[in-house]
Amino acid sequence: MQTKCLLLASLLVAVPLGAAPLVERVATPNGGLVPDAEVDAGGNIHLACVTGDDVFYTKSADDGKTFSTPLRVNSEAGSAHPAGMFRGPDLAVAGNGQVHVIWYNNAYQRKLPKDQWGVMYSHLNAAWTAFLPARNLSRKPGDNYSLAAGPGGELAVFWMAGGLFLNTSSDGGKKFSDPLAVAVADTCECCASRAFFSGDGALHCAYRDKAGDQRDMHLLTRARSRPGFEKEKISVTPWEIKGCPMTGTFLSGTKNGLVIAWETKDQVFYARCDQNGRKTTVREIAVPGRGGKWPVALAAPDGSVLVSWKKGTATEWQMFGADDRPAGEPKSVPGKSSYRHAGVVTRTGNFLLID
Repeated sequence: MQTKCLLLASLLVAVPLGAAPLVERVATPNGGLVPDAEVDAGGNIHLACVTGDDVFYTKSADDGKTFSTPLRVNSEAGSAHPAGMFRGPDLAVAGNGQVHVIWYNNAYQRKLPKDQWGVMYSHLNAAWTAFLPARNLSRKPGDNYSLAAGPGGELAVFWMAGGLFLNTSSDGGKKFSDPLAVAVADTCECCASRAFFSGDGALHCAYRDKAGDQRDMHLLTRARSRPGFEKEKISVTPWEIKGCPMTGTFLSGTKNGLVIAWETKDQVFYARCDQNGRKTTVREIAVPGRGGKWPVALAAPDGSVLVSWKKGTATEWQMFGADDRPAGEPKSVPGKSSYRHAGVVTRTGNFLLID
């Protein structure tokens, strides 16, 4: 990969919160929108975003101060879905450091045949200089794509099209299984999903269910040794609604489990779960204020949690201690977009928001 960097240090804002981790904020490189980011075992930040009608990948080796020259991910120039709401690329870094990306194509906008719609996939070549030719994993209209990479290099791609489906790969993306219908899920198909592998190899998917028009948040978990998924209801506040509310969700790891965030009735909440997908917080924890969208939830090594969300074009956040009590006051800074943003925990244990 080329090493020319985009200097972004002037956009980095650190907000001290006493002895707690810092919250830093940086603009998405390359004028990008709807970013997604992950940190590898060495602390490097990997990021994918949409610029125009293309998906780009870039990397930071210095906790977000600079990013490498972007690489286009989609093989055919101008073939990516325009950025909007939560619909953007999803990036995952496998245990061996391989970078994988899925994204929405713009076959619908170009009025192409429906078998050309679907979730697109690629990964970096061995030299880290380019992405391999893109593949369409579903070849049908769908939504809510999410990707996770496991500790052993296994991959999981969830997508929705009249139900929840899963494609898996056990060889680092060379081959994928045929789609598996996840029968326990009755998906609200215009609300985001989020996939995640625990360190023990358990596969999780956070999504919104619609059974009986009850739009509750659930977490699906499949242990490495089990063939099927178990389903755990996460949200507490009921939300009966006839149409899809088009909301976001987020799922990430903690020292001993998971943290999940979502939206219900114009309010952002979060909760903690163990690695088996069982909720460990009796209640759901609400963030301050109303009207938040596209939450991000991250856990620092000390057990504190940062929940961030978009309110209009502003990026807002609230820190919570390991006891889930608010730590400090909520913060709000102006931004350029009302769409989804990204967040990671850096190698120093601080939180970095990318929008």
